[in-house]
Amino acid sequence: MSGILENEIEGVEARLQYPDARSFKELVEVLGKIIDEARFTINKEHVKVVGMDASKTALIEVVMPYESFIEYEISEDREEVYMGVHLGSLANMLKKGKKGETLTFLVSDDKVLVRIDSTVVKKFLVPNIEVLIDVPEEIKLDFDVEASVISDALKKALRDVEVVGDIVEFEASEEALIIRAKGEGRSRAETIFSRESVALTYLDVKQPSKSAYDVIYLKNVLNLTKIAESVDIRFSTDKPLELVFKSPEGSRVRYLVAPTVV
Repeated sequence: MSGILENEIEGVEARLQYPDARSFKELVEVLGKIIDEARFTINKEHVKVVGMDASKTALIEVVMPYESFIEYEISEDREEVYMGVHLGSLANMLKKGKKGETLTFLVSDDKVLVRIDSTVVKKFLVPNIEVLIDVPEEIKLDFDVEASVISDALKKALRDVEVVGDIVEFEASEEALIIRAKGEGRSRAETIFSRESVALTYLDVKQPSKSAYDVIYLKNVLNLTKIAESVDIRFSTDKPLELVFKSPEGSRVRYLVAPTVV
């Protein structure tokens, strides 16, 4: 059913309906910890967001295929449509979004209508802002270690190391993936994912590797474990860490973090 706000948005170039407001909210909140504003690029195949934090330490890329939406329409005469939003504002709109509530976006060149269908219908009309993207077009890296870990197990491991230190170390050998931290004095934390562990579903080590990262940047994406069953982990000695989260409906989040000095 249309209303007053729908009448205020003219020249709709894209209409998207997502099946789960809560999982979209989790994604928006994670993005908001890394970048303030996001440009959602909508084309016939997918919705994509890419951004880098102000310190150039972390890069995030989100790809949501059209199949993950209930409705997915884009004007025939447009190859791409841009939806620019302030992530803090969008997160507040979705703050009480629940699992199973549908989320709809109507996008014109100058406005965005956000609609949440719950026990009541909530609508928000905001400007479609211009967001400049200062990110390399494509970053390709070769990794010596590739692993896949159950999401909840990775979340618990990172929570454990956070208790004792600000730096988390990833180490891999043919036998295991190890996540550890060292704190002041003799404080230590360590989680070992051996090949026999049910939490480690894949491990390929071209050569033993070890690298350290600031735990703050890893905490920023922990909530993605709520929408992904497993996390792909890739790294090499003193090289960036890549985490890839895949949701059941096909969305993919790639997160790169630069190494730090221990």
